[in-house]
Amino acid sequence: MAIQLKMMGAQKNTQDKALSQKQELVQARQLSATPYDPLKLKASDPVDIKIMSALVQDALIPASNFHYDITEKTFTILANRFCWEESPEILNHQKIYGRILCGLYFQNVEKVQQINFDRKKTDQDYNLLAIEADKEDEIQLVFSGSTRIKLKVSSLCCHLTDLEDMWYTTTKPDHESDEHERKSA
Repeated sequence: MAIQLKMMGAQKNTQDKALSQKQELVQARQLSATPYDPLKLKASDPVDIKIMSALVQDALIPASNFHYDITEKTFTILANRFCWEESPEILNHQKIYGRILCGLYFQNVEKVQQINFDRKKTDQDYNLLAIEADKEDEIQLVFSGSTRIKLKVSSLCCHLTDLEDMWYTTTKPDHESDEHERKSA
């Protein structure tokens, strides 16, 4: 029994040490980082949408953070986006990346169609892979797991606004595992 308790104590100390090192890395990144200028962008054509798509690739969005206002003809999303535009910092041989809370606001939305989207799963996060606008009157939000949201619009108009300060993580989105998942499906 005493040996088992010692082993459990050693495991807890190892976990606490790893957590402490991670917290130190994040704090060091916050202290050394140059100030981040929040993004505030508007997209009004397919080229603008492609640029915006690159900035929100791998945004994580809880199922409850999608809202369609039929009277205002707006579709809004509150997302936790990965900051691809920022270079990672290396501290103690680990890369530190940024994420930030942002809002996506689509105007002139006539209709919303959800494909493989289960709003009943309120605890599920959706991983936004791309925003596509190949037609002037349709925007597609492409998520991992074959989930899509199609927005029928009278004209393209989308806003991206960073809402808070960037926070830091040691985790970077992994597209190799996504590709392996798609091939094995």
